Amino acid sequence: MSSTRPDLRFTDTVDERSFYRKYAGLSTKDASTIRFIDHNNKDYFTALDEDADLVAENIYKTQSVLKYNNSNKNRYVTISPQVFLNNVLKFCIIDRHMKVEIYHNKTFQLLSTATPGNLEALANEYGVNLEGMFQDCSTPMVASIKFQQTGSARKVGVCVIDTSNSTIQVSEFEDNDLFSNLESLLLQLGVKEVVLPSNYSAKDENTESIKLFQVLDKIGYLVVSSVKSSFFTTKDIEQDLRKLVSSENQKDDDDVNVDLLLASKGINTADFAHSLACCNALIAYLQLLSDDVQNSFTIEQYNLSSYMKLDSSTMKALNIFPSSNSGVSNALVKSSNISSIFELLNKCRTAAGSRLLSQWLKQPLTSLSMIEERLDLVNYLVDGTNFRVYANQEFLSQVPDIRRLLKKISNGLSKSTGNENKKLEDIVVLYQLVLALPAFIDMSKMVIADIEEKDSLPVANLIKKHWLEPVEKSLESLSKFQEMIETTIDLSPLESSSAYDQLHSDFNVRPEFDESLIEINDKLQASLAEIKQLHIEVADDLNMELDKKLKLEKHIQHGWCFRVTRNDSTVLRNTGNKYSQLQTVKAGVFFTTKRLTLLSQEYAEALQEYNTKQRELIKEILSISLSYQSVFMNLSLTLAHLDVLVSFANVAIVAPTVFARPKLHPLSNDIDSDQFKNRKIKLREARHPVLEVQDDINFIANDVFLSNDACDKGKPFVIITGPNMGGKSTYIRQIGVIALMAQIGSFIPANEDDFPELPIFDAILSRVGAGDSQLKGLSTFMIEMLETSSILATATQNSLIIIDELGRGTSTYDGFGLAWSISEHLIKEKSCFTLFATHFHELTQLSSKYEDKVDNLHVVAHVENKDENDDDITLMYRVEPGVSDKSFGIHVAELVKFPSKIINMAKRKASELQDMNVTEEDKFIQNKKTKCSAEEIDRGVDTLKTILKKWKDECYDPETSKSRFESGEAVNKLKQLVEGEFSGVVANDKFINEVLTAL
Repeated sequence: MSSTRPDLRFTDTVDERSFYRKYAGLSTKDASTIRFIDHNNKDYFTALDEDADLVAENIYKTQSVLKYNNSNKNRYVTISPQVFLNNVLKFCIIDRHMKVEIYHNKTFQLLSTATPGNLEALANEYGVNLEGMFQDCSTPMVASIKFQQTGSARKVGVCVIDTSNSTIQVSEFEDNDLFSNLESLLLQLGVKEVVLPSNYSAKDENTESIKLFQVLDKIGYLVVSSVKSSFFTTKDIEQDLRKLVSSENQKDDDDVNVDLLLASKGINTADFAHSLACCNALIAYLQLLSDDVQNSFTIEQYNLSSYMKLDSSTMKALNIFPSSNSGVSNALVKSSNISSIFELLNKCRTAAGSRLLSQWLKQPLTSLSMIEERLDLVNYLVDGTNFRVYANQEFLSQVPDIRRLLKKISNGLSKSTGNENKKLEDIVVLYQLVLALPAFIDMSKMVIADIEEKDSLPVANLIKKHWLEPVEKSLESLSKFQEMIETTIDLSPLESSSAYDQLHSDFNVRPEFDESLIEINDKLQASLAEIKQLHIEVADDLNMELDKKLKLEKHIQHGWCFRVTRNDSTVLRNTGNKYSQLQTVKAGVFFTTKRLTLLSQEYAEALQEYNTKQRELIKEILSISLSYQSVFMNLSLTLAHLDVLVSFANVAIVAPTVFARPKLHPLSNDIDSDQFKNRKIKLREARHPVLEVQDDINFIANDVFLSNDACDKGKPFVIITGPNMGGKSTYIRQIGVIALMAQIGSFIPANEDDFPELPIFDAILSRVGAGDSQLKGLSTFMIEMLETSSILATATQNSLIIIDELGRGTSTYDGFGLAWSISEHLIKEKSCFTLFATHFHELTQLSSKYEDKVDNLHVVAHVENKDENDDDITLMYRVEPGVSDKSFGIHVAELVKFPSKIINMAKRKASELQDMNVTEEDKFIQNKKTKCSAEEIDRGVDTLKTILKKWKDECYDPETSKSRFESGEAVNKLKQLVEGEFSGVVANDKFINEVLTAL
């Protein structure tokens, strides 16, 4: 990489001093901004000082690429255009979430800027597809936020703008002290950058601002920018929206009636004052009112409650998207190592499908009817092999990235290049898609007719609603587009593979379309005919077979010329100066004649003239094509919907073990309703879908039962204990993953024989793992408490809570106290399904206090006694009812080969700590190990139960509900039973004798 780097060049020392002086004169920047200098209009780029260090360390992986200027005051690194566009921009914007600024090398004017939420300007200027580099196939979005605190009430306004899709979304809602709703919204929309008023500061004395920055930091990847507070106003918003927003009912020359448009979207300017003020600030920040921005934006209200809420901890805990260090540079390139739900489900054939899947994973549905529609279609696709295979292998493989093509066409309209006819290639790709639609429509109609014969009308109606009718409507609207392309563009390159049977390899305007082109085309055709005739003559002269041995080609450098293989090039010997060799490459030898050189030059001149003449016509074709933008975008969404559901069906079919369709229970209005009582999780042989596809893993399936109905198996609050690495975390996370998959419309990894059941959750909230942010002043325990506070503030009776090791960030006693009190609050106040994995075994006592609400589960570990002081543990990864008595933490240390001295010291210290709180009187009970077998213990316990029941019958008075005897006399009665009626049984029972000895 470094060997091809260019040199930083100056005309003289004055030029060099001027360069560094202007660089030093730039305004100060923060650590999240990196600056580059563009030399000679994309010839090469430089980064200076700390920016050069960053590039050297992370791109070139060496400091040796750094150079110093003559005064040794500045260090710099030079970067070739290829490295800059393909590596540096991705690293800075996508991986590091930085703001990039590019300056002119002479004037030091700002040429372009980019952030993860605003890529358009830089992508258009430098022709790089930065959006396609996001690992989760997400869309760059930027949001502005403003909130108002009135007493205990907090009103939050948000506006989110997606410049790629030209959409504006506004939302205004009440929020709690921890901005939980705001966090969910930013995650649901995949916002990459947040713009705040300049008077909001993380170091402000205003605690509300500090809490806002804590939430933004918790999400982790957001770029935070600011604009003047005065921009957050609604003063000019209607006027600005009139210029930006388009309406479906709008005529070309009419202005948009903003009030009417907003009202039709349910947006009242009084109720959405904060979000519209945010919209005004974003319009200014993104410079959307500049001349090169078209008024094609749509505006919508975003309803937060339409989708399941996910907090940032849940996104990470469930591995919904690949982590930034997973090593996959391009999300559209499928990785063989699946590490996330997105990678597992992303068998999409189109870029739009992958983007829609990314959106669905962030926005799981809460509407039962909408989820059922998706499940019905997936169910049909799993069974309907013919249609699934056709859609996946034939039709969807022909669907291009429509959004990217439209963007390129739009850029081509605003920019002039040397080869204007190259811009027609994108138009032709769209035209080819239109040609493929009738076959899809015919196939869909055949499928629907077949389904209707089987009386499956609901599924047939869904196929009509989601796929057939939208595609038919799009095709009808695009008929004029198809006609225009066939009338104006020479499509012969699509039909011919022979070089001289076509005008050339590029698409051009048909000569018949304009009289001025006919004469030039005649010259081209005449030149082409002579070249073809010359090809025949040379073949005869060299006695070579036409086309098979002697090939005529249009070379990018030499123009029209002949080519023979290197073996056949011997025919060129002893021909004098009749043939001139041009180049010898692996493919063969290129040569020409004086006549062919002249004809090739005539052809090139006529072609240049043709291109010049057709420039304005091409511009007009591009402009007309863009008028169909909304039709193509709607078609893209329809085909993306098909693509994602076909992908779900394929995932279910190729899974290692069965994926089943879940039966879903709706959200409940209150805890006294029948809907609440009917909410349950019933999964037989549930699995973690990502883990089970890993190499060398034989996944152990487990049953899951949670229910609000006391008559059903399972209870709503589950405490899971067991050894480290025994599978507690996997078990609780897989339930969250399965719930998420069900609510996006996917089948789930569970046994289908017993019809898996799940409730619809309004939120999945997690407290998993531990991390700190000491640079922000937040300890591990503080983050743990912040996340837990957010759970307590957000959870409802319809939520799913996943907690792994709560309270481990502080002292044992404080941690246990917090874990107990939080658990009690969730049980008594929230009444939601909760999965609590813990090493605080004392928490299992909650099942005694709340028998109808708390279940104890444990992960099974087989312990084999090697000797008196050592146990050998085998993890079974099975989850069963009951409580685990140990965590086996020291055994895990042994597994990872800790030094034996440390292991032995740990065992001694653990034994000492267990004895610290045990009195002398009962210490031997704690330390004594039973010598009884499991069968002897079970038999002894049964005998004890019989004796104690007999004792109770003698002492207990059912009328008074009290004992008939004083305590001393009651004890004597028990002794009489042991020494009398049961003396023979007791004498022969090994376990009871151990108990009596201990007493």
